[in-house]
Amino acid sequence: MRISTLQSFNKGLNSIMDNQSQVSKTQQQVSTGRRVLTPADDPIAATKILQLQQDSALREQFEKNIAGAKGRLALEETQMAGITENLDRLKELTIQAGDGAANRSDRQDIAFEVNAILEATVDLMNSKDAGGEYLFGGFKGGTQPFQKNENGRYDYAGDEGQRFISIASSTTVATGDNGKNLFVDVEASDNTFNTQINPTNGGTGVINPGFVVDQEEYDNLYPEDLIITFNPETAISPPGPNYTVRQASDGRVVEGIDKQGYESGDKITIAGVELKISGKVQPGDEFIVNSSEKQSLTDTIYRLKDALDSLEDNPEDSEILKNLLANTLDNLDYAQASISQVRSEVGARLNIVENTEAQAADIDLVSKEVLSKLSDVDFAEAVSRLTLQTFLLETAQQSYAKIQNLSLFNQL
Repeated sequence: MRISTLQSFNKGLNSIMDNQSQVSKTQQQVSTGRRVLTPADDPIAATKILQLQQDSALREQFEKNIAGAKGRLALEETQMAGITENLDRLKELTIQAGDGAANRSDRQDIAFEVNAILEATVDLMNSKDAGGEYLFGGFKGGTQPFQKNENGRYDYAGDEGQRFISIASSTTVATGDNGKNLFVDVEASDNTFNTQINPTNGGTGVINPGFVVDQEEYDNLYPEDLIITFNPETAISPPGPNYTVRQASDGRVVEGIDKQGYESGDKITIAGVELKISGKVQPGDEFIVNSSEKQSLTDTIYRLKDALDSLEDNPEDSEILKNLLANTLDNLDYAQASISQVRSEVGARLNIVENTEAQAADIDLVSKEVLSKLSDVDFAEAVSRLTLQTFLLETAQQSYAKIQNLSLFNQL
């Protein structure tokens, strides 16, 4: 077969280019440390590598979620532990206040510390996480959950939501607990109530949380709600501020309390409940007493402080104080039980997070090993191959140079 000079040149040139391409590819493998540079190098391995890389990126996000969950749960546990310690001290003070030798001045000193504990407890209940969001506000992370109102009580401004976060493909965990379930809806030892102001009131009057002074009498009314309505001043003679108390369900006047004269800060006793309304009121203003089988932690502490501050050294008030202190101890126990239950749940969630974190670390280690076997170059083999390819390239270049000089004219 006849081979032309041009064919010989082309064949030699193609051989050089092929060898040069192989050398370049091997050099790139050695410099990058990767065996599979393009899907064409190993389609099956390339598909597996892509899947492993996607799984790795997902695990990185889960790792961030795990770190965030651990931080929030650990902080929640710490804050609840602090609140529990405060409640332990409140129990000690409650027992101390019940000492028969304590007089009103002694109780007022105790009330001062009770108020300080109340404020410290609310500070813990208004804690923020590392991201600046409130721990116990539910979905309203940007809103301070416990806010002091005009009458000294604390209202809950959060919601009842509970946040969850994914820490694995099929695992989610709650990263917080809302303050309503934890601190507001606490079982009360006896039927109780809470007070509120009608938001449409035109005056500046406020109503204190009050407390039950006769449980049996209040139980006879329960679960009826009461509405205290201020009448026109001309309803009494001589004219002046006055109020009527009605049942919310049917509007009936309670215990004949109709057109009663009002002095700011005076005690109002209704069906075993003692209240105080202070400030300037206007005709039409309403103050509401809502019956409840639950009592918030802040109300329990506030009522203890208010009673220690206001009750006198007389047999009637001493009996009221005795019953209130007993109820306070029970209510503090219920509050601690509520917190302890949630602390147990938080501990269980932390265990889930830590176990998931350990499993993810094991999976990540295995995944990296598999990825390395699929994608990493064998440097010893690659260097040996590069040496051979370089030798072949140089040989091809030398052969091409000799063929290029071949001609019949060289034989003349």
